Amino acid sequence: MRVVAIAHSLGLLSTWNCFVPIDSLRVLYQLNQSSTGVIQIMLNRKDLDNIPAISGRLRQSLEKAGYRVMVNDPRAFWMKFQSVAREDWTGQKLDVTNWEDEISFMTWTLKALQGLSAVLIVILVAIIVIGIMNTMWIAIRERTREIGTLRAIGMHRREVLWMFLLESFMLGLLATIVGAAAGAGIAAVLNAAHIPVPTGLQFFLLSPRLHIAVHGALLVQAVITITIVTALAALYPSLRAARLRPVVAMSHFG
Repeated sequence: MRVVAIAHSLGLLSTWNCFVPIDSLRVLYQLNQSSTGVIQIMLNRKDLDNIPAISGRLRQSLEKAGYRVMVNDPRAFWMKFQSVAREDWTGQKLDVTNWEDEISFMTWTLKALQGLSAVLIVILVAIIVIGIMNTMWIAIRERTREIGTLRAIGMHRREVLWMFLLESFMLGLLATIVGAAAGAGIAAVLNAAHIPVPTGLQFFLLSPRLHIAVHGALLVQAVITITIVTALAALYPSLRAARLRPVVAMSHFG
C-alpha cells in the first residue's frame, strides 16, 4: 500500500479509520470483483421491535431467489473475516445482519460497564446504610434523656418514631440535593474545560474529549432513591428509640 495523505484532526473517525481504493480493498479481503459491498435497509420506527423476524424473512427470501446466504452469526462483519477465511467454500455468499449485530461488541462493553456500575452502587448504598445507622444510634444515645422527657409529658411512641424518621428523611433529602447539584456543577466545569482523552478511550466514549452527560431525570431518580434508602436505614434505630421506657430513658447517663 502507498500512503498518499495523512488526515489530522478530522474528528473521531480519523483516529482509527483509513480510506483505500475499492480495488485494493477487494484484494485485501479477497472479495469478488463484482461485489457490491454493503446494502443498508432503513426501517420505520414501528418495525424496530421486529428486526429479528424481518432479518429471518429476508434470509429466506434471498435463499429462495437462489443466493447463497451465510449462516446467521450475530457479530459485527469485521469479526467474521477470520472464520470465513478458514471455510473451504469458494465464490460469494450474502450475509444479513442488523444494527444490533454490528454494534454487539460495543453493547457487550456497555453491559460490562453497567454491571460494574451496579456493583459500585450496591457498595455505595451499603456504606450509606451503615453510616446512617451509626449516626442515628449516636444521636439516640445522646438524646435518650430528651426522649424520656418527651415520653413522660405525653408523647406517644408513634410520634417519637416519626420524629426521628422525619429528621433522617430531611437530612437525607437536603444532603442528596446538595450532592447532586455539586456533581452537576463539577460535570459542567469539566465539560467546559474540553479535556482530551487518549485514543484508545475515544473508541468507547465516541468523543475525542471528555464529556460528562448530566440527565435531569436520572438526578431526580437518584435523589428520590437515596432519600428513601436514608429513611429506611433510620427505621430500626427509630423503633428502638420509640420503645424506650420513660423512666429508664430519663435516668440514662452517658
